[in-house]
Amino acid sequence: MEYTITDNPNYTLIHVSGRLIEKSQAEGLVKEFEGLSESGKNKYLMDLGTLEYVNSTGLNLIIGMFTQARNAGGELVIGGISPKVKKLMVMTKLDSVFKIYDSVEEAAESL
Repeated sequence: MEYTITDNPNYTLIHVSGRLIEKSQAEGLVKEFEGLSESGKNKYLMDLGTLEYVNSTGLNLIIGMFTQARNAGGELVIGGISPKVKKLMVMTKLDSVFKIYDSVEEAAESL
């Protein structure tokens, strides 16, 4: 798994790619996310368009980030999602929890 974090005027963009299957893969992402939260950032756009695969461990990490954003009075939305990951979100009914948009641009407009 690889990720990049880009600060934008109205939100922070988190791009995740590859395969998210182990908590240890995302330790850097989680630490950076916590640092952003502590600095007062609370609006996040997560781009999962090139995330090839995610299992329950990876979903738990995303849910944890979502919860942290909400607890800080903010929001985490998903913009751009690969077909496999979208199918998993639907199967687990997480599509009813997360705001999922077809593109990063569409999600950015919602923030």
